[in-house]
Amino acid sequence: MKKILNLKNVSFSYSPERPVLSGINLEIPRGSFTGITGSNGSGKSTFLYLLNGLIPHLIPGLFEGDVFVDGQNTRQLKMGLLSQKVGLVFQNPDLAIFNLTVEEEIAFGLSNFGYKNISGKIRQALSTVGLPGFEKRDPQSLSFGEKQRVSLASILALDTDCLLLDEPTAMLDYQSSEALYLLLKKLNRQGKTIIVVEHDTDFLWKYAGDVLILHMGKIAAYGLIEKILTDRTLLSKTGVKNPHL
Repeated sequence: MKKILNLKNVSFSYSPERPVLSGINLEIPRGSFTGITGSNGSGKSTFLYLLNGLIPHLIPGLFEGDVFVDGQNTRQLKMGLLSQKVGLVFQNPDLAIFNLTVEEEIAFGLSNFGYKNISGKIRQALSTVGLPGFEKRDPQSLSFGEKQRVSLASILALDTDCLLLDEPTAMLDYQSSEALYLLLKKLNRQGKTIIVVEHDTDFLWKYAGDVLILHMGKIAAYGLIEKILTDRTLLSKTGVKNPHL
């Protein structure tokens, strides 16, 4: 299977005294559904920032190695182009929402990149995330889960190949979390590459195909869910929750 993301000898520190990731070598296949888990401080969010180019373009630090998206080095790609290839949904959608209406929020990226049929793309994206007719709503009047879906719709409207989500269930109830994962699985079956940082390994066990465990800034394990999340010794060593099998 052709890889979409490739990390070679990647290390990153926010400061010389604060190493976050070190010696990361990894290939993520196109069309995969990969979960990323690990204890707090293991480097999971930083890992996502590397994949979509926030590092090194917007987040300062000591960055070594190379990250490739579709064979192109993120160091050499502009953020605008990267954001059309790899979309990131933050754990807190309020960090990304700043327009007065849902319609304007989703149209922001489409307009900046010169897309055509913006209204149609907005309607389709909202329908996909289960929010049809929300175009004129004020994003700040929405529930947390609805805001999260608006953020996801903004990325889907751009038709990115790869979707990154940083702890999407952290502030959702179980029913909303289940609905979100069902949507992600549907998008994955349609060909999207899905990468999710997730503490709740029950969701990963149910929906993901592969899992990456980060521990103290390094890759502790990567492979099929059935192999990694049944290794109780590994999970105990890395502080990862045992899924209910």
